[in-house]
This record gives sequence, C-alpha cells and structure tokens, in this order.
Amino acid sequence: GLRDGEQIALMKPQSPKLRIGRQIITPIAKTEDSEKPVFIEADMIQGHNELEVEGIGNAELRSGNQIITANRMKYFQETDEVEVEGDIRIEQQGDVIKGSRLKMNLETKIGQMDNPIYSLKDGSSRGRANTVLIEGDGLYRFRQARYTTCPEGNEDWVVQADDLEMNNNEKTGTTRSAKLTFLGVPIGYTPWGNFSYSGERKTGLLAPIYSTNAKTGLDISIPFYWNIAPNLDATFKARAMSKRGIMINNEFRYLTKDMKGNLIFDILPNDLETHENRNRVQLAHDHELGRGWSTHLNYNRVSDDSFFRDLGKGLNATSRTNLLQQGLVAYNGSLGRDNYLSFSTRVQQFQTIQDPVVTIVTPYKRLPQVLLDTTQLNVLGADLNFSGSWTDFDHPTLVGGKRYTLFPNVSVPLRNSIGFITPKIGVHHTGYNLDSSAATPDKNPNRTLPIMSLDSGVTFDRETKLRGEQFTQTIEPRLYYVYVPYRDQSLLPNFDSADQDFSFARLFTENRFSGSDRINDANRVTAALTSRLIESDTGIERFRISIGQQIHLSSRQVSLTLPQETTTKNPDFIFALSGQITPTISTNTSMQFDQSKLRTEVIRSGVSYQPELGKVINLGYRFTRGVLEQTDISGQWTLAKRWQAVGRLNYSLRDNNLLEGLGGIEYNACCWTARFVVQRLRTSTTTTNTTVFLQLELGGLLQIGSNPMQILQRSIPGYSNYSNIGGQENQDNDLELR
Repeated sequence: GLRDGEQIALMKPQSPKLRIGRQIITPIAKTEDSEKPVFIEADMIQGHNELEVEGIGNAELRSGNQIITANRMKYFQETDEVEVEGDIRIEQQGDVIKGSRLKMNLETKIGQMDNPIYSLKDGSSRGRANTVLIEGDGLYRFRQARYTTCPEGNEDWVVQADDLEMNNNEKTGTTRSAKLTFLGVPIGYTPWGNFSYSGERKTGLLAPIYSTNAKTGLDISIPFYWNIAPNLDATFKARAMSKRGIMINNEFRYLTKDMKGNLIFDILPNDLETHENRNRVQLAHDHELGRGWSTHLNYNRVSDDSFFRDLGKGLNATSRTNLLQQGLVAYNGSLGRDNYLSFSTRVQQFQTIQDPVVTIVTPYKRLPQVLLDTTQLNVLGADLNFSGSWTDFDHPTLVGGKRYTLFPNVSVPLRNSIGFITPKIGVHHTGYNLDSSAATPDKNPNRTLPIMSLDSGVTFDRETKLRGEQFTQTIEPRLYYVYVPYRDQSLLPNFDSADQDFSFARLFTENRFSGSDRINDANRVTAALTSRLIESDTGIERFRISIGQQIHLSSRQVSLTLPQETTTKNPDFIFALSGQITPTISTNTSMQFDQSKLRTEVIRSGVSYQPELGKVINLGYRFTRGVLEQTDISGQWTLAKRWQAVGRLNYSLRDNNLLEGLGGIEYNACCWTARFVVQRLRTSTTTTNTTVFLQLELGGLLQIGSNPMQILQRSIPGYSNYSNIGGQENQDNDLELR
C-alpha cells in the first residue's frame, strides 16, 4: 500500500509510462514504443507494482488530451484499461461526458459508460442516454438517447432515438428509430436519419419545404443534397404542386483551380392546367485557359413566357424579361512594357419573356461580335488608345446588318500630388453594311466624328476629428469639358444605343448614349465639387457629398427618337449624397434638376436607419420624369422580447399599383425560430400572386416548412437572421477549392 500523498513509479525503468501522486508530476521522456504517459492523482493511492493502481477520493487521470475525474478509479497497466465509478467526468478535445460507471481502454479510447450526460465541443450539442459506447477518439454511440442544441435546463425541442451515433470529428450524427418532439408534441419520426451539426455540407435528404399560393396551390418540395467532393455537389428536388403537378428541380455546381460553374435544369412533365411540358435551363461556366485566355458561357432558357410568372418565386424571378444566351472567348494581356491589350469575341442572343398585355422589342442578336481594346502608356508623355469592334446584328423583324467601329484617341495625363489635367482627342468612325431589306438607298452609311475633352481636378485634404474618431476630410473640385460636333444620324440604324442610366459619374462621360449607333453632339461644361470623410486608420470612406453643374453651351440635336428633336440648352444641377450620416443613419441619394424648367428630372434616394443588428427601417424613392415613380418602405423591428416584425411595401405611384407587399412575424427562442410571412407580388401588368411562408427552424438541426430567408434578404436591405444574432452564424454551402 501507499501512504497518502506519496508518489512512486510502478513500472520498469525502460518503460516510463505511469506517474502517480497528489502533486503535479513532470513527465519524463517517452521511449521508442511512443506510449503516452499516464498521470494519476488522488487523495489516496494504492496498488500493486506493474499490475494496477487505484485512486480513491477526488481521483484524476490524465493521458494525452484526455482527462478523467471521479470518486474512484482503477488503472490496469498491462492492458492500459481503466475502471471508474462515482461522479465520473471525461473531457477530451472539448467533449464532456458525465456518468456513473465507466470502463475504457486509454490507448484505443474504446469503452462504455452508464447513464451518460454529454456536451459536445463548444457546447453546441448536448443530451443524455442510458448507455454510451465510446468507439474511438470523438466517436460515440448512445443507446436510448436524447439530443438537443437547447441550453441546459431547456428542451423545447429534442430528438429521442433508440440509437444515436455522433462523429465529432466530422460533426455528423446518425439516428435509428428517432422521434422529434417540439414543445412536448411529437412532430416527426424516422427509422433512420443522418444530419450535420456544424453547418458543413453533407449528403442526405434535406427538410421538406412547403408554401401555398394562387398559382401553384399547395407547394411541397423534398430536396436531396449530394456532396460529391469538396469542389463538386448537386441538389435534386421533387416539387409537388396541387395545381400544377410534380416538377423536378436539379442543380449541379463545380469549382476547380481553372474553372467554375453551375447547371440548373427544372422540368414539369405535364402541367395540370396548361397540359404542356414546361422546363427551364440555366448554365454558367467560366474557364481560365492560361496565358491570358479565358472562355465564358451563359445560357438561359424557359419553355414559355409564363414560366416564371406561374412557377417562379420572388420579384427577381417574375420580373425577368430578357434571358441571356452567350458564349465568349477573351484575352487579356500585354504586348510589352506599359501596354494593355484586351480582345474578345462572342455570340449573343436573348430569349425575351413577353408580358401578355405590354410587349417589348427583342434585342438584336450578335452573331458574332469582335472587340479589341489596346493602350500604350507613356509615349513621350502621352497615352495612346485604340478601341475597335465588328458586329453582325440580326433580328427576326427589324433591319439587320454589319457594323464596325474605330476609335483611336490620345490623352496626355498631367499629374502631381494635388491634382491632374488630362486633355484628350480622338476620332470615332462607324461604318455599316445593311441588309437588302433596309428602307434606305444607302446600304453602306458611315459616320466620322472628332471627340475632344479636357478633364481636370484638384484634391485638398486635412485631418479632422468627429465624435472622437480621426478622419481625413477632402475637398475635390473637378472641371470637365467635352466637345463633339453635330452630325445628322437619323438615317443610321439603331442596333444597341439607349440612354445611359442616371448617375453622378455619367457627368464625366463623352457620350450620353450607350452603344455606338448614336453619338451625342456636345459642347458642355461640367463643374463638380466632392467632399469625403475617410477613416484615418483604415482608409475606408465613411461619407461623401457631391454637387455638379452641367451647362450646355449649345442646343443638343441628336436624340433616339425619329424625327430627331432639338433640345434647347439648359443647365442641369446634380446632387449626390452617400455614406453614414450618423452611426445609425445611412443614405445613398442622387438627384438631377433641370434649372431652365425649374423641375426635377431624376431622383434616386434611399435612407436606412439601423440602430443595432436585427433592427432596420429603409425608405426609398425612385423617380424619372415620364417613366416611373415608385416608393419603397421596408424594415425589420423588435416588437417585444423574442418577437420580430418584417415588412415591405413597394408601390408604383405612376400606375397606382402595388408591385410587392410583404408582411411577417418572427419568434426567436433560445434554440429555435418560427417565421410566418405573406407576400403579394405583381407578376405581370394584369396579374398578381400571393404566397404564404411558414417555417420552423430548429437550431443546428433542420428547417421545417417554407423558407422565406431569400425573400426577406432581397426585399429588406439590412435584414438579419435574428436566430444567429449573438450566436454562431449559419454556414453557407459555398464550394471549396481543392
């Protein structure tokens, strides 16, 4: 026997595996057999040399990354086994298991414990069972087990299983004969189930998704996810709709060092209402070939114009009008020092989704288009640039033909530490070879225009302090002049020109039209002033305010309409504001004001108030004279403890129509969240659709019902998944690069 507190080595000198005692023992070097030292401490230690050691009272055993504490334990040296009883606690790699009786091999970490209460690493999962079989490092099999992610003292939801395997190395669980109980009510049963409790991608059936709306009726989807490889996966979904039938949705994704892409293929073999086969294909592929070469493929097609209106979900689907079908080969490289070369060739067409009441013109096909752009910097202080293109335009009802453009230009950038001056001059030449059906005697019209501009700016800055934060404040005046003489372009076709979208940056462009068929006549000056607040430590721009005055020195004559109308000269005032006004209020607002007519032409305004994560109110207003006027209000807010309200109202003031209405409520408990959302959506000029979403999310296990998260995140800028606030964020299913 050993006296209390005494420490001895019960082993052969050449096998220093065991040290015992109440004091902390410094381990001695391992021998060639690489056995891990075993340390035992207890109030009283007794045993027999090279056979067994027994610790009694506050006993603790340490071996590698494993710690066992209990009232009493016995260690057998020959077999490397331990028998433990009374208030047992095992801790290894963050896993904690408590029980009443344990027998285990320390080397293989295989054993059995009675009446275990377990908490896996980081406390993300816990439960209890009648018995646990420890089958290796991080491998457990629980018999007659209970499992939940709710905190101690709470079992709002629990899985009860006859057999529960937990692989804490892969963060996966497997159940047999399992019942799911929510708030004491059984809501599900499965003879076999497999789940991930870390958010990692894993092969298996996903929770069913259901919703209801006027177009599809009761809508239930059962998805299956196939985790083929770290860079390869697929999702198959059977979608049953009471009014439409059964649709099969398929998605395949891949990612390698040189390429990435995804394929979506949806098919509804026999629509119960239209009695037609309906389908959708979406393919996106990007491939880096090396040495600057790359290919890109984007192909989208649906079987009919009503596909998205009848079967799609969300405004981003139902509002789609032109589906891109394009193949592209591109090169980006150089021909020497300070040279940049870009070349691409593509074939492009669109499938136009027509509104049954208001039809639109299908865009021209490009079969093919070749683009070339090259720049040579610092040639005697000047930058030389050439842009050129050749395109074959085709259309089923409009005049087609071939067009080429040549635009050589030279600029002289003069810069120093406070400002710049950049004069630029170029010649834009456009030529056509029109089809014989063109209603013009000249089948080969052309246009040549000189384009001259002068851009200049100065930057002043100073250090300043606001609300205890250090900023760099800038004052940046800018003056821009452009001159393009008038050429009559009324006899030229218009394959791809349109008015550019409104923005502050458009003030400093040579041509107010996109494309190459129309080039504006210009004799205008733009004066602008910008001030920015930049965080001194990070360089992040916090706030920006800009004003600009655009003055036309002569009347504008080139327009997109026929006959072309002269627009009298008028000064346009532009205002833009973006960034954080206060720590809780942000905005992105721009406005164009016609001073000659004293009226506003364009407004794009958005203001967001977000005092904390999970609370946000957004106000938006969009106006373009004669085109649209819309208001948009959305938000997420706490009504009471654990209760959240969400909503959006997108209304067309011009048409007096509701474009999208959304309202819902969310309840967030400690380990589960329930959401109820109703969405009313305008799918065409004359039709609307109402969808109901009801979802129960059990933290770390599954989601039951219809998932409104994509709808909420798209409809409400700044929306936060409240179930993740203050806790672990959900993992996404992004592919890994192998």
